Amino acid sequence: MNFIEEICGISTNNKQPLVLLDEMTVKNLWNCLQHGFVLIGIRESNCMQKELIKKLQADIIKNDFRYCPIFGCCVNGNGSVYYLSAFVVANLNKAKEPCDFTALRLFADEISPKYRQQVSICENSSCTSVISLIDAFFEDCLKENGLPHVCRGYYLNPPPMCYSERYIRDIKKNEIFIGI
Repeated sequence: MNFIEEICGISTNNKQPLVLLDEMTVKNLWNCLQHGFVLIGIRESNCMQKELIKKLQADIIKNDFRYCPIFGCCVNGNGSVYYLSAFVVANLNKAKEPCDFTALRLFADEISPKYRQQVSICENSSCTSVISLIDAFFEDCLKENGLPHVCRGYYLNPPPMCYSERYIRDIKKNEIFIGI
């Protein structure tokens, strides 16, 4: 199971499972995050979530930033599993070059009230603290929504399986993905 079709809005044959966000994955992701990043949570119900994702992606692309979707695997009191969505917006432009951090901060300030989303800004961090920041971010999302649920892990979409998928996700959608 993965969320490529939901996030990218493309039809794909990529049925690879989600990639666990662990220390090794974060080390690979760190090249994109070391210049600063913003975490943006999607708080709406599933029917609203798809529309918000499309609008948020359009704004990220319009502002020339790159992003990586992250999914928090949560379990509620009766054992049902569901996923919370968030985006890590990196301080990189479409050409994967670092931007002025002020531009990313202004983008985050604009996005937060526009979509009524939780936003966390991180200018200076370390590779080892990224998982802790993401964990705290998702826990705050759960608390703010009054959900007494537990996050069991954090995941990324799998890397592309073919050139056309890579082209759409990388060039057209500005998505960051990790090759494994």
